[in-house]
Amino acid sequence: MRVTLLGTGSALPSANRLQAGIHLERNDHHLLVDCGSGVTHRLAQAGIDHRDVDTVLLTHHHLDHVADLTTLAKARWLEGHPSFTVVGPPGTQEICERLFGIDDLDTRIDLKITELDADPAAFDLGPYRVSTAQTKHSKPGFAYRFDDALTISGDTAPTQAVAALADGSNVLVHECAYPDGTDTETHSTPSALGRTLADVDVDVGRVLLTHLFPETGVQTEELAETVSQYTDAAVDVVSDGDEVTIG
Repeated sequence: MRVTLLGTGSALPSANRLQAGIHLERNDHHLLVDCGSGVTHRLAQAGIDHRDVDTVLLTHHHLDHVADLTTLAKARWLEGHPSFTVVGPPGTQEICERLFGIDDLDTRIDLKITELDADPAAFDLGPYRVSTAQTKHSKPGFAYRFDDALTISGDTAPTQAVAALADGSNVLVHECAYPDGTDTETHSTPSALGRTLADVDVDVGRVLLTHLFPETGVQTEELAETVSQYTDAAVDVVSDGDEVTIG
């Protein structure tokens, strides 16, 4: 599996971190997890053909995770690829109806929407067996585990449920939106994340920190060093365009 971090930033503007988007490729199957503003253009910058990306899996419905859905779908439609699939938490149908009304895309695109249950069983998506855990954020959402290879947290405060989901994964991509000292109940700080990983005794090969707000992006070394104190995993802060190969 090849994992490309397309957007590692937040809802606030950054010169070098766009909004959320992670591209997964296995056996010529392309899957996008979240599709924030600018992600379609990041696909081109990463050398990934947007025409190959026909499925987006949403962690939740904040704008910095869904803003480029219609941009990607319209780009595909303009080049003769009208099919597009969106999978996500409860509310995905409604959010897509609102977004795809722009430019009458709802009548032009062959749009398939799969709305997951509030507590979904594991499901198959392309070549992956996907498991979920509910996140702790200001909107309901899910973290996702793809086989034993990869877990993506989405936006969340550190929770034992998400940590347990990641246990045994090769790679955990976890948000670390704010530095220590920030009072937040809906995002992660490095010490809070590290303590949760230690409490659950998570066995994971690598932890990749993402979804950094601008004030956090200047403290990348401190973030990684802090989380490393609580886990034997290799810990890194990722940037837009970074690639990881698993397996």
